[in-house]
Amino acid sequence: MKKLLIAACVAATLAGCGGSGSADQESPRAMARMANLTAARNGASSGVSVDVGSERAAPAGAPASKALANGKMVLAYYSGYSNNYNSLTKFYANVNAVSIDFWNMASDGTVVGNGDPTPTNAITFLKSKGIAIYGCISNVSATAPDGWDPELSHAVTGAKRAASVANLVSFAKANGFAGINIDFEEVDQADRKNMSDFAAALATALHAQGMKLIMTVPAFSFTDENNSHNLAFDLQALGQAADYVQVMTYDETIPSWASGPVAGSDWMENALDYATSKVPASKVLNGIPAYGYDWIAEGDGSQLFWRNVPALLSKYHVTPKYDNNANAISFNYTANGRKHTVWNENAKSVTLKTSLVGAYGLAGTSIYAFGMEDASFWTAVNAGLNQ
Repeated sequence: MKKLLIAACVAATLAGCGGSGSADQESPRAMARMANLTAARNGASSGVSVDVGSERAAPAGAPASKALANGKMVLAYYSGYSNNYNSLTKFYANVNAVSIDFWNMASDGTVVGNGDPTPTNAITFLKSKGIAIYGCISNVSATAPDGWDPELSHAVTGAKRAASVANLVSFAKANGFAGINIDFEEVDQADRKNMSDFAAALATALHAQGMKLIMTVPAFSFTDENNSHNLAFDLQALGQAADYVQVMTYDETIPSWASGPVAGSDWMENALDYATSKVPASKVLNGIPAYGYDWIAEGDGSQLFWRNVPALLSKYHVTPKYDNNANAISFNYTANGRKHTVWNENAKSVTLKTSLVGAYGLAGTSIYAFGMEDASFWTAVNAGLNQ
């Protein structure tokens, strides 16, 4: 654990509260993750050598942080949230890679859209700025009760592996992408070897075309590595294959549970301790949420974007409390006779959590997601990356 190191690194933290606000729109991927994490809580049980640090900084004057200047990856997700394009065009200089999250796999191994129009405007803009684009591919289907489809990932990583790999490489090449980001969730534990073999085959094929592979994985630690929802992810094998392993160190707590921090620093560090014991730290990305949640009762919450919290605090005349264990903020307010409990991030917490990149020697960080944030969020991210 590196809490003492981080505390020293962030001796001069930023003051104030960044915020989030009610989500105008939730992406299919985000909604599916909520169902997957609920299931995990309810059912808990005890190649080719490539340069992995060569993402280009956005050519908009001086890099926003030392991390960008030094070739660290600062990845942001572009998903189906309101205000996403506006955020992208305002804040693109803070990142050097973007994961476009609009595609799924089909059971025959083809790449299909997720139902939203392909964001050609965002793709064109990113290419004009020289920012690396990764196509984010999920195993979400309309027929799966919880969105994430274990039968789909079983087919893609197993019987349809060769076709899937070929189609993914063709898809990335045709679109001029830097590579592929695989985000398969709720994968059956029996497919652990299939997942690893699929990653190895895909990485080899992408590398042959000068492209890269990001494997997105759940955040878990030594205490829950044998949870049935984590067993499919052999981080050591995935790390050997992929250029980057993006650990989803967000959604520690979700709306269908009791209220709590969305990305507590202790929980995040436990997940990073585990990940970096299996994967070289120089390949690992930690995830930073630009959102929180607002509960009116246990199991009854909704997503809040960072950018709207200041208005919420002002409207209800409340001051958030800073939790020094989780390094997160919380506050209560009453609306329409109902008490709300909010957990979110602020500038201090985001600065600390992004400073983990330096403390662990990580490859970089990932931000979820464009459209949720404002300029103050990026100021905090860069403050952490400059530690």
